[in-house]
Amino acid sequence: MLVKMAVSISLRELEDSRVGPLMRSRKNRVFRSVLRGNQYVVKVFREAWRERAQVEFEVLSECRNRGVPAPVPVALLGDAVVMEYVEGDSVADVFDRSFSSSEAELDAPQKALAHSLASWLSTFHAAFAFRLARGDTILRNFVIAQNGIMGLDFEEAGEVDTIGDLGQLCASALMTDPSFTPAKRSFAGQLSERYWEFTGRDRSADLPKAVAASIRYYAQYRQNMEEQMKKAGMVEEGRLLLI
Repeated sequence: MLVKMAVSISLRELEDSRVGPLMRSRKNRVFRSVLRGNQYVVKVFREAWRERAQVEFEVLSECRNRGVPAPVPVALLGDAVVMEYVEGDSVADVFDRSFSSSEAELDAPQKALAHSLASWLSTFHAAFAFRLARGDTILRNFVIAQNGIMGLDFEEAGEVDTIGDLGQLCASALMTDPSFTPAKRSFAGQLSERYWEFTGRDRSADLPKAVAASIRYYAQYRQNMEEQMKKAGMVEEGRLLLI
């Protein structure tokens, strides 16, 4: 079910009211706009992804309807999705700061972050009866807002096996620099354990394959692709465990 537009708004107005540089996005043109005292994020989908604009808007709408923390969708303007701006820290940035030391044991904030991410992901999957995967489930697609973690970017959502989302999230944490440290493997282990607890669905036997597949996918965008590919094989074969 689509959310009705609460205000009359045009893409040209939003373009003219843009503030700051373009936001980081590999697939789309994303910017922040301040119009009539309100802050928005505008995602203009590029040609190859334009059909995904409707998907993202509908998933955002359903997240709001089903109690999943996500930005409020404001308008679907052709190939552009307009949503309310969410103030907060990127989980990717928080994760990098948290794991800047070489400590092997997880501290309380690191465990809390794993708990919060597992809680959000299990809430999303349960809300859609485990029939919808959010896709591109990486640390950068979450923000720590005032009321907790919120998910961003749903253009890759689809009706595929939801274990892929958990695999992507574990891979995203493991592949940060320095990659595959004992602490990051422990984080992935904590994340998955909490997810099994929240969902009541223990799919630990399926997780290594999902993590390995995600590593292989994201490795193509890394300079150390060959090294990451080797790690993927080790995870899939059980020679590099999530602890």
